[in-house]
Amino acid sequence: MSNVKGDGLFKIRGNKIYVHGTFNGVFYRKSTNKKVTPATKQWMKKANPLDVLAEILEKDKPVNGVKSDLESFGYMVLNITSAKRKKTSQDELLGIFKNRILPIFKNYRMEDIKPLDIVNFLENQKKEVNNDRVRRIKNTLALILDYALDNDIISKNPAKAKTVSLVDLEYIPQTTEAYDTDEIGLILANAKGWLKIFLDLSFKIGLRSGETMALKWSDFNLETGGLKLCRSISKGVITEQVAKTNSTKNHYRFIQLFPDSLKLLKAYFDVRPSDEWLFINKDSRYFRESKTIIDYHFKPLLKKIGVKYKTLYATRRSYASVMSFAGESLSAIQEIMGHSQGSKITEKHYIDSRILKVEHNQSTAQRQEDMFNLMIDNKVEID
Repeated sequence: MSNVKGDGLFKIRGNKIYVHGTFNGVFYRKSTNKKVTPATKQWMKKANPLDVLAEILEKDKPVNGVKSDLESFGYMVLNITSAKRKKTSQDELLGIFKNRILPIFKNYRMEDIKPLDIVNFLENQKKEVNNDRVRRIKNTLALILDYALDNDIISKNPAKAKTVSLVDLEYIPQTTEAYDTDEIGLILANAKGWLKIFLDLSFKIGLRSGETMALKWSDFNLETGGLKLCRSISKGVITEQVAKTNSTKNHYRFIQLFPDSLKLLKAYFDVRPSDEWLFINKDSRYFRESKTIIDYHFKPLLKKIGVKYKTLYATRRSYASVMSFAGESLSAIQEIMGHSQGSKITEKHYIDSRILKVEHNQSTAQRQEDMFNLMIDNKVEID
């Protein structure tokens, strides 16, 4: 160990053991990845700090010219793969790596990360963020470790272990109460101007808020009432989709407008504030965030007519619920909403029986009785 100079010592920080020392004139502070226990305390008394530091530095040497510490290697992987992603997605992954992964694994050597470490990490993340976010965190870590595996830095990818795959990361949409039928009637009767068109389309064809904000006149055929949906806005970023995908969030679909909605749209076209966008803000630009619409237009309308605010997105759940209880098939509803055919999400998280009134249930019972009697031609005689 002739290359090692300096006294060297062990220090304890946050229940972990670190080694300090100088190697070739450079002072280092390195984690030994050992937790403080009676056994490791005895190890500290016997081990030579400079030998331990030399071993750590040897393991941290670049492999084939590539730095093998998680921080350097992770940023390198995310940057060399960035061409496959949009800037917003790249920024998101960099944020996940910096704010979620590194605080936990920064002091780990990649070869020392075990499946159990990742399982514990993911379970703790589930307490802080939703499952969809945790899945992206897991996939980001797995991508980095895949590159480490391919470059012989690690012998296997612990993020791909069976026990890690068993962590339950099923997507659970936030369940929001839908606007009931009376509330929908009040809202549509009292909305004015562009907001009336916005809410009419939101309630009657179940558009996502970002899809409604992104509508252009060129998306519509005002003669036939057809709508080609292919765009969405989220956090100011416009996302275009040119074909259907297997994603649960399909923005590309064709929709036939209700006749009354088409009449409203034609009347609005005559006084349109923009030749490109259906809906523009006070600066004559498209809305970048739904929050502007919610805070300055939708909530004031609800307050005026005495309807409880249940989120703007709840209009989409109202559509699914109304059409389902009106007798439309689940597959047709999913086609309009852009849900995958056969998805359980539609029934489980979007169709809400609370929209129904007593008279709706009575009307349904009468309709079903009429269908039954029509088939058997045997009405019950009542004395």
